[in-house]
Amino acid sequence: MPASDTDDLDEVYEIEEEFDISLSPTGDEGSSFRTANDPASLYQRQNVTERKGAVDVRCQVVDVVHGLPHPEAEVFATLIVLRFSFSSRKAGRRILEVQTSLEFAGCKAGAACPEVINIAPYGDMVLVQTSQKEDEKLSLGGNIGAPPLLGVQAGVNLAWDKSVSRETTDATKLIGSMDLIGRNYGNANSASWSLVENRTTKTGVPTSMTASILLNREDNSPFKCIFKLHATVDWMSSIEKLVGSRSRDDPVLFDPRIKPTNRLQVYDHEALDSVNLERLANVTFMTVQDNAVKHI
Repeated sequence: MPASDTDDLDEVYEIEEEFDISLSPTGDEGSSFRTANDPASLYQRQNVTERKGAVDVRCQVVDVVHGLPHPEAEVFATLIVLRFSFSSRKAGRRILEVQTSLEFAGCKAGAACPEVINIAPYGDMVLVQTSQKEDEKLSLGGNIGAPPLLGVQAGVNLAWDKSVSRETTDATKLIGSMDLIGRNYGNANSASWSLVENRTTKTGVPTSMTASILLNREDNSPFKCIFKLHATVDWMSSIEKLVGSRSRDDPVLFDPRIKPTNRLQVYDHEALDSVNLERLANVTFMTVQDNAVKHI
């Protein structure tokens, strides 16, 4: 099948609460794994989701800090830092697009819903912009001839060639937004990010992204996060999905009584508004191991 045809056949897999989990014909180890809460430790599991196959999708909680926006605040706050990773286990396979959302809600019906106050990355961004020069050649032809004489047509063919040159640019795109899900009133209750590959270079989405979320809460009641992710994979990876089942990941549960994790840094839990979310966020296309060559 021509490459142009296969490009049109890229398929979307929903990797959300219900996962299309197997991306290989034999069902790679871990591809049907359901991420659940540990009965002995229900709250704030570190592994949000993990799906392995021809392409891998993972999300981990790096830091969780409960506290106050500022010392005089009458509401509470929570800072969450997440790390996403998207990688290929087979040559030539890639993830073309990823859309993920995290919806926050109270654990009990009618409980106050946390509000998303700030996120990073936020807004529309372009990453690793590329440019290329495209040339087009137009030909115009005609015939000038004498009237036919004794069945003989005499003439001269004239042609003009016109070259048109233009430079086009493309880039990997990243969009971060704060959204309303399940209601049309109040402040945002969810955070979402979209990654789209550079369609010209076809290099896939970045291999990892660290994102941060700041929530406001009315009280110190436990709350939950419903994680959803849609991934578009290349055509060859999509047709390899032959074996698997659909399983449901547990929502991530949060308990504001748990102490700060402080893995990336020590946070001032009484002034979470002062945390620079942009400094916590980053996007990585490739990690290179220096000094990997050893001389014996």
